[in-house]
Amino acid sequence: MPRAHQVIDPRIAARIKELRDKAKLHLASQEFSEALSCLDLAIDLNSSSYKLYRLRSIAHGCLQDYEDAAGDADRVIQLAPHIMDGYYHKGFARFNLKQFAEAAHAFQEGLKLNPADKAMRQGYWDSVNLLSQTRASAGE
Repeated sequence: MPRAHQVIDPRIAARIKELRDKAKLHLASQEFSEALSCLDLAIDLNSSSYKLYRLRSIAHGCLQDYEDAAGDADRVIQLAPHIMDGYYHKGFARFNLKQFAEAAHAFQEGLKLNPADKAMRQGYWDSVNLLSQTRASAGE
């Protein structure tokens, strides 16, 4: 498993780029399963790329496989905690799993990195509002 600071063989790097580019095209064409296949192969070649996990989280989310989307988002956060993308994708996945407290927390962590991000802020407030509604309904 290559580490972030290790040099990857140029042929492997070219194959990873090819797979990533194909995955992006599949995502744009709404061919989510095909995108996922490309990203699985690319991650097998380089499991230290947060960008590959970010794209795979998106593909899982498009397939409504939110548990795996959240898992890949967690991996993005592990590999690149200074990038807000992982927090957004984790929040999105947890929100769709109706885990509103976890979603709000993820969005809040992302807002610490970029307080002006409108999508992150909207995700946070949507999560907080639904969490409040869920708790109010449980108390009735």
